[in-house]
Amino acid sequence: MTTMKKFKYFVLASIVAFGLTSCGDFGDTNIDPEHLNEGNVPYAMLFSNAQHQVLGSDWDIWRNGCIYAGQWMQHITSIDWWWPHNMFYYTADYSAAYWSTYNSDRGAFRDVTTVLDKWADDDTYKIDYNMARVLRVYAASRMTDLYGDIPYSQAGRPALYSYPEYDTQQEVYNDMLKELDEAQANLSSGTAVMGSQDLYFQGDAASWKRFANSLMLRLAMRLSKVDQATAKTYAAKALANGLITSNAQNVKLNHSDGVTTNDSSEPYAKIFAHEDKEFFIGKTFLDILQDGNDPRIALICTVCDDPSISVQNSDFQYGNSDPSIQKGLPTGGYSNASGSQWWIGKLGGEYALIGTDGYNYQSHYSVPNRYTYSNPTSPTFIVTYAQTQLLLAEAAYRGWVSGDAQTYFKNGVQAALEQFSQFTTAGAQSLYSTYLTSSAISTYVNAQVAQFSSNPLKAINIQYYINCFCDEYETFANWRRSGYPELVQPANAASYGECATEGGTIPRRFRYPEDESQVNSTNYKAAVSNLSNGDRFDSRMWWDTK
Repeated sequence: MTTMKKFKYFVLASIVAFGLTSCGDFGDTNIDPEHLNEGNVPYAMLFSNAQHQVLGSDWDIWRNGCIYAGQWMQHITSIDWWWPHNMFYYTADYSAAYWSTYNSDRGAFRDVTTVLDKWADDDTYKIDYNMARVLRVYAASRMTDLYGDIPYSQAGRPALYSYPEYDTQQEVYNDMLKELDEAQANLSSGTAVMGSQDLYFQGDAASWKRFANSLMLRLAMRLSKVDQATAKTYAAKALANGLITSNAQNVKLNHSDGVTTNDSSEPYAKIFAHEDKEFFIGKTFLDILQDGNDPRIALICTVCDDPSISVQNSDFQYGNSDPSIQKGLPTGGYSNASGSQWWIGKLGGEYALIGTDGYNYQSHYSVPNRYTYSNPTSPTFIVTYAQTQLLLAEAAYRGWVSGDAQTYFKNGVQAALEQFSQFTTAGAQSLYSTYLTSSAISTYVNAQVAQFSSNPLKAINIQYYINCFCDEYETFANWRRSGYPELVQPANAASYGECATEGGTIPRRFRYPEDESQVNSTNYKAAVSNLSNGDRFDSRMWWDTK
């Protein structure tokens, strides 16, 4: 991707929305940004911007993704700045961060809705229109899974609806599944007019069809606790319509020339390697990997002498990925301050050294690997073959689709390991060829298959949890749906006075932006009335029934 293309799709949506008055070089688009109007909006570029921003930016990934969901799911942890959020301390702007990506100057949902409405009645853009339908569903699914009821049918159309009504989550899900089924039927073959402006598949309709159906399967399985009839219907539809069938068909956004000085970087990597080096691998997560003799440890973790050095510095450290030296930090809501009531040193043993003079704990514990998940040029995985096979395994186990559950499971585990080949830097490829040999993959897969029959749902969803590392929104959603892994609430949360959940239980959702209660009060109150316990972290949304 050229620097010019990055510039175009990262800034244009803001120019369209807010009418900024600085001229710029927009290459062959021949657009004057001082006079954007209905006649000259480059709609394909709005679509590109939506494709990127719907995956998250440093604004929401840092807050919703790392400080909150990543720590709640115990993939990562912090004992410095962000330790109170391990005990569910509420910060309004952090909880509301993804909402702003959805509908503010980053405006992914607004942008994709704009192009959807523009192309709806134009047969020339039939493929483009149906691609937009799929992307809009993906955006809405992330939003509703984080918050519950959301503005949906009226959302993204500010000229028509200044104060959009909230659709119930059930209504949103019913419409999303319908939209995906209708869209995929119109995406069998051909190429979109936008061509290479499609950052995922360069306008290939068949790839979008597989995306739509694989997303349909994901959303169908989300209903497993609340509406099994609908879940079964759409899981079967998704399989019959045609799913992702290999890692080569993974839905992902590449960041081959991503840098941390703008939004071109993989967003989690930007946080881990540039913005905030205080996130460590959670002991809960690493214990799961180590207990299973998982060969991915070397590609997930690394230990650095000084992980605080930014990727922009010449002395940035990639660390030591040797699986035998990896250590996770406990995720109980601990502080590194020796004078704190919550000091991690109270656990005793090696932790008693943390916070003492001359002891650099950062050089002893694992951080996300800097060749893979902390590399700004790594891909962002959106919907993968591994996830799809694992969900099929559960659907088959439940009797909702044809096929053998164990075979789907085996395929999913193997695909999840082989997915690491798509981290393309020389360092990542070296780790892959060293640790994920065909023999190592076969040994691990066979060991997991041998354990499958004892508790299939647990086996499936723990593998899903591992594969979703650094897609913390999906991790959070699937944990609430499946109950796996069986996370233990942080040890200190119940006694922490600022804990925003009853009894220190792990949150079930994010709270709405505080200004919604003021500027969209009637609709906000109606949405809150559908939650189990009001607008709180521990309220359950519709599909997350007990």
